[in-house]
Amino acid sequence: MATVDLSGKVAIVTGASRGMGREMADAIIEAGGKAGLLSPDVKELEQTVAEINAARGAGSAIALPYAIDDYAQCEAARNDTVKAFGAVHIVVNNAALGQLNVLPKDTTDTSINFWKTDPARWAQVIQVNVIGTYNMCRATAIQMIEQGWGRYVNVTTSLGTIQRKGNAPYGPSKGAIEAETLIFAEELDGTGVTCNSLIPGGAVGTAFVPKNYATGRKLVDKEVMRAPIQWLASNLSDGHTGERYVGNRWDDSLPMDQAAKGALEAPVYRTPGARENLVRDWAKD
Repeated sequence: MATVDLSGKVAIVTGASRGMGREMADAIIEAGGKAGLLSPDVKELEQTVAEINAARGAGSAIALPYAIDDYAQCEAARNDTVKAFGAVHIVVNNAALGQLNVLPKDTTDTSINFWKTDPARWAQVIQVNVIGTYNMCRATAIQMIEQGWGRYVNVTTSLGTIQRKGNAPYGPSKGAIEAETLIFAEELDGTGVTCNSLIPGGAVGTAFVPKNYATGRKLVDKEVMRAPIQWLASNLSDGHTGERYVGNRWDDSLPMDQAAKGALEAPVYRTPGARENLVRDWAKD
């Protein structure tokens, strides 16, 4: 696998106390970067940060014990990161509430009709997933624009998951983040700051996925996010914005740019030929 050098780069990774968030934060640090790991689960977060620092070197990671649904806490996470490392260059918006948030505790089915869900718990998913993503981008955008370089990577999900019946509000929340990605990318165009989406390419075997859903299914390993996040967080992805990448399509045997082309997928809200057009345009560069 080709290597990426993220020396001097600083990331905030949300939802980083476990699962894909922890994996991506560790991948950024492995490549030479520093990272603030954000999660409201303080005990788990502190343990994760201690383990990463033990493995990667003291001071590689800091704990950001905050919740992204509160804008003031996102500002605090930014301030803590700048105080510790001097800047913020990368924000990975991975934190999310899933469909479990609106399902009964004793359910044997992952689906629920929207009219059977609790309005407050529905709104909580939108608040964390959609508004939380906005909050983190808003809290760091001015600094990134002023420094002339930055990366937003928004973790979403497959088109099938976004539109599957019985999968609201989770599906709609991820669809909204896809729209945020495209809009933010256009608004940031020309600033040196990019905004892209990254998906694993299938259900990942973490606590986020209900046990009954995982039974008998082939799950995606969370490690598929490592190589794509290193590339997206680096100078190698300069000029690539408003795009969508699939982790389990990344071929580690290829040079980074070729692997990225292979993992490129059409954004959710563009025409069916968008991926082919993107790849063709990219080949001209």
